[in-house]
Amino acid sequence: MKICHVINDLSRGGAESHLYSLVTLQVKKGYDISILLLGKDLHNFVTLENEFKSLDLKLNRLKGLKKFQGINPFSIYKAIGYFKKNKFDIIHTHTPRSDFLAYSSNLFLKNKGKRIVTIHGKYGTYLQGNFLIDYLRKVFIRQQSKIWKKASNVIVISESIKDWLEQLNSSIKPIVIPYGVEIPKAPHKDKLTNPTIGYLGKLNKNKGIEDLIDVYTKFQEKENSSNFELNLLIGGVGSENYIKSLKNKNKVNNIKFLGYVEDRYTFFNSIEIFVFPSYSEGLGLVLLEAMAHGVVCITRDVTPMNSIVDNKENGFLFKDNKELLEIIEMVLNLDSTEKNKIIQSALEKIEKSYSIMQMYLSTEKAYN
Repeated sequence: MKICHVINDLSRGGAESHLYSLVTLQVKKGYDISILLLGKDLHNFVTLENEFKSLDLKLNRLKGLKKFQGINPFSIYKAIGYFKKNKFDIIHTHTPRSDFLAYSSNLFLKNKGKRIVTIHGKYGTYLQGNFLIDYLRKVFIRQQSKIWKKASNVIVISESIKDWLEQLNSSIKPIVIPYGVEIPKAPHKDKLTNPTIGYLGKLNKNKGIEDLIDVYTKFQEKENSSNFELNLLIGGVGSENYIKSLKNKNKVNNIKFLGYVEDRYTFFNSIEIFVFPSYSEGLGLVLLEAMAHGVVCITRDVTPMNSIVDNKENGFLFKDNKELLEIIEMVLNLDSTEKNKIIQSALEKIEKSYSIMQMYLSTEKAYN
């Protein structure tokens, strides 16, 4: 089977990491895999290009006009020639721009193949505060839903995206296929000298990092008299100005900004609590990874994270900063038996609902 995955770029994020997991298994299966990129990787994010190049697949990048890459006439013209030459059985798109490109190109192809769309987020709902840009984004997504309707199958990564999509266009009947993560062969925790909280992911306002730093600072000020030491590790990349503003909020000494974290096993093995304070996610891949690595997880009580974490069973949910502070204090006082019970419950949830093989087999079914 010849499959072409189309995506904007390979800057590391949830969609790109998911695609890497998927194509790794597709290559092992013996499928002929191609990746078509619409533009260059974002300069301030880490790319997965080397990881993709290590697989037995073809990596291609559309060349030409840089503005509106993937949705300008020149990009569509180049894509038509590419698809016509390769005659793919499946064209699987992963971003709104790649959806538009594949749909537009298909109008000019005789051998169209199946067009599969994966929607990785509630596009158009992550507003920037600019009325005109936000309005145009919403209009674009409403029009985009008409394109999704014409796909052979539409995949969404969570029930919350399914609900959003059906409200947007009730004629679309999406298939829910969550991201899959791998459980390490021996998830374990080293005995830590000092308790440590960790966050890993992109650094921007939507991720709620400022709330985490505020809560951590209050905890440190509260515990200062008892000489209790709690560390905070923040891993991830973002704009230089935003990271600078976060560092300026650091009024205590025990916050470390790690930048891009390549070795996730070591990171998760060096923390006791993982806090994921994001306000909105398509699914929350890093939350699944933390649970799979045997870390006690705390996340905001919003969809879809509250469908992953069952409060007080396999992790904890918080609504505001006051509750987050209370939960951190409570978790630090749990005995090993109570912590292990929560960790084991989280591992069972990952095995049951979020395994890589389950994701792969469900995607294979959507292709047929």
